[in-house]
Amino acid sequence: MDDLQQLDDGELIESFLQGDENAFEELVRRYESQVYNLAYRLLGNPSDAFDASQEVFILLFRKLGTFRSEARFSTWLYRVTTNACRDFRRRRKYALSLSGKGEEGEPEWEEVIPGRDINPDELLVRLELQKEVQSAIGRLPEKFREMVVLHDIEGYNYAEVSEILGISLGTVKSRLNRARRRLAADLKGIMEPPATGGSSKDVEEGEGIQEGGPPEAVRSKSPERKERG
Repeated sequence: MDDLQQLDDGELIESFLQGDENAFEELVRRYESQVYNLAYRLLGNPSDAFDASQEVFILLFRKLGTFRSEARFSTWLYRVTTNACRDFRRRRKYALSLSGKGEEGEPEWEEVIPGRDINPDELLVRLELQKEVQSAIGRLPEKFREMVVLHDIEGYNYAEVSEILGISLGTVKSRLNRARRRLAADLKGIMEPPATGGSSKDVEEGEGIQEGGPPEAVRSKSPERKERG
C-alpha cells in the first residue's frame, strides 16, 4: 500500500484497470475528503453529503474506465460528484413530494472553534454572519449555488468550472455574477457596507461581493467527514 501512495492518479487508475483493487482504495483515500466536502456544500447537511459521496465512489468504481487523461482526474471527479449531487437532490425532492412532508430545518453548518484572542462578542457576530451567508447560499437555485461553491469556495478558476459543469466560459461568468448579486440582495442589511464607502446601489447590484470574491464567511470549512461504513 505504501508503494501505491507514491503513484500519481494516472498510474493508480491504470493499475486499477489492470485488476489491482488496492489502487482504487488509494484513490478513495486520496479524494474522499474532497468529495465529501463538495457534496456537503452542495447539499447542505452531513447526512445527505455522506450518502451522496458513497454514491460517487460506487459510480467511480464502475466508470473509472471511461476517464480520459486529457482532463485532470480531480476535475473529472468533481464533475461526477456535482452530477451525483444533482441527482440526489432531485430524488430527495421527489420522495418528499410523495410523502407530503416539507423540507426539514436549516442546514447543519460547522461550529467554529474560536481562538483565545477573539472577543466573545466579535465571535458571536462572526458566527451569525457565517450562518446567514451559508443559509443564503443554500437558498440559491442549483445552477447558481454550484457557481459559488466551485469558484468561490473550492477555488476552481473559470475554465475549470466550465469543464466540471460542461458549460461555456461565458455562462460560468454570467451565472457567477448573478449568483453573487442574489447573495448580495439576500444579505442586504446583514453585510456591512464596503470599506470604500460604496453606495447602497453598489451593494444591491452585488459590487460589494464581486470585488475580491465572496465574503470571508462564505469560505467556511465543512464538518468533519463521517467514517465510511
